[in-house]
Amino acid sequence: MSDSRGLFPDVADRDEDARRALWSAVRTAALRAKTQFDVHAVRSLDGNDITAQSAMPDVQTWRLVEALSLLTVILRSDRARCATIDVLGKTGPVTIIEDGVERHLWAQQTLGGEMSTLDARPDLIVTSTRIRPYAGNAVRIIDAKCVRKIGSQTVRTEFGKAHDLRVATYLIWSFFSPTERIVAGARGLGIDLEAIGFDTDQRTSLLSDPNVLIGRFAYAQEQARKSQRFAAALQDASDLARRKLLGSAE
Repeated sequence: MSDSRGLFPDVADRDEDARRALWSAVRTAALRAKTQFDVHAVRSLDGNDITAQSAMPDVQTWRLVEALSLLTVILRSDRARCATIDVLGKTGPVTIIEDGVERHLWAQQTLGGEMSTLDARPDLIVTSTRIRPYAGNAVRIIDAKCVRKIGSQTVRTEFGKAHDLRVATYLIWSFFSPTERIVAGARGLGIDLEAIGFDTDQRTSLLSDPNVLIGRFAYAQEQARKSQRFAAALQDASDLARRKLLGSAE
């Protein structure tokens, strides 16, 4: 089934070209991680080390997006250390150095909120310590969404999760491009909502060269990390609330 323009499937799991491109990028990134960093093995779903010939596993598309996100965080770091990384399952901590600061990367970990007792299970979490992720050490989150449409309700739900976990950066990869209004709304709440680009005029280049896809992920994640948009949004909201209280007192 194709979208109204007939250019590509409107279900992420049926877009075989995009899935193959994602897996090709994962394989390329895995090889680079093992070559450039202190990473001994990057394992696929079958438990085998990923090579240039590894067949694409039968997983949902969001897991391929998650795997590439994890590997590109590593590739963008100054140094990384981990004996074995399971890119399609629960993993961590992968110790990374970013701008001289030690961080720890995790996948598929459950943690509770600071304000509530509700559990959350983001795709990727970067923490400030090696202790298992919790609201007190969670620095940033990366999530993958492969639904056809991300609306305001989804954005507000993710905002609530980010607020409860007290992270500085919250990035969402969307397989399909959200509307400009939703992207702007998310940004206003401090959330970096990024479309991968498979449904744009970048599709051909993203499908044809794994390094283009790797670069797309690595650059967007690095920019989100540096901007700390969510932390800034929380500070702005706190300042506004304080001004309102002072104004009413006057």
